[in-house]
Amino acid sequence: MKIIQMGVGRFGMYWLRTLSELPEVEVVAVVDASESALETCSNTFGLEASLCYTTLEAALAAAQADMMLCITPPAYHREHVTAAMNAGLHVLCEKPIAYSLDDCMAMLETSQNTGKSLAVSQQYRYRPDMLKMARLVAKGKIGQVGQIRLDFYKGWYFESDNFRQYMAHPLLIDMSVHHFDLVRAITGHEAVDVLGSSWNPKWSDNAGDTSVNLTFTLSNGSHFAYNASWCTQGDFCNWNGNWLIDGDEGSILYQNDRIVLGKAAGKYQLASSKQVKPVKMKQSDQVYLLSHFIESVKKGRLPDTNIADNIRSIGMAFAAVEAADSGQRVQVLSPEIDAHLREYVQGWQMVRT
Repeated sequence: MKIIQMGVGRFGMYWLRTLSELPEVEVVAVVDASESALETCSNTFGLEASLCYTTLEAALAAAQADMMLCITPPAYHREHVTAAMNAGLHVLCEKPIAYSLDDCMAMLETSQNTGKSLAVSQQYRYRPDMLKMARLVAKGKIGQVGQIRLDFYKGWYFESDNFRQYMAHPLLIDMSVHHFDLVRAITGHEAVDVLGSSWNPKWSDNAGDTSVNLTFTLSNGSHFAYNASWCTQGDFCNWNGNWLIDGDEGSILYQNDRIVLGKAAGKYQLASSKQVKPVKMKQSDQVYLLSHFIESVKKGRLPDTNIADNIRSIGMAFAAVEAADSGQRVQVLSPEIDAHLREYVQGWQMVRT
């Protein structure tokens, strides 16, 4: 699979290291508006200067590629992603896919029109402990899910040149979308609506709100309580957050890489609890995600984190922003958007069957 990587800044360099772990990929071009970033990239990975471009247009015209990996700031995703798909490339894009639902739908429609696959980097799904929790729920180990609590309190400082520091809601859009995607992947239920609030602690260096308290209603009638802060004075969890998934027959408790499965006895009583091991994986995170995307493209299947699926995750973040700003309960996706997403998935399946 021949790849163009758009964006080789700090996170782009991380992705290039990921690509270097996969023998089935070849980087045929790297693109960045910064010539110094390109020089650093070239020196670090031994890329020839002829593979480095300062514009996507030049790279698309010169390089014979199958897909693009988009690692630019979200404000540029629509421009870069649609250009690549219109040029005949499949695209794997960093999250968040966009800052607005309009941009998300425009990219989805370009994928429909071109027949090119578009997926989003929601690699938290592909972690051994998160997959284990999803399997426990799917196998009915805790019965029917009735309520979920996810607490994420982690101090994280952004340097002054980082775009996240100036976002209106950096936590919800840039970080919480991972957690919202995980709730969907682990429980199998979609978010219907959300109510909550957001704020920025006095000591925060960020322009926008970095702390939230939210309650989502899920499609099975259960509730998901989300309490989070990205500028807490300390790290009280890992990047997955601390979880309690409560069912009518038991519960799953996850804290800092430790999963405990509890079985209920009668009303509100715990009969037993045991620590369970995570899933064994040869690949995880970005490496698994990229391998899964490439395999899906080769076999003509929709990848798990395809654009239609991801709109349901980023839609939770957009709705949470609106709820926090308005103080009102907000519907996550309209019936019209929901129908459009279903149409995308059905259309893709029909073409490939």
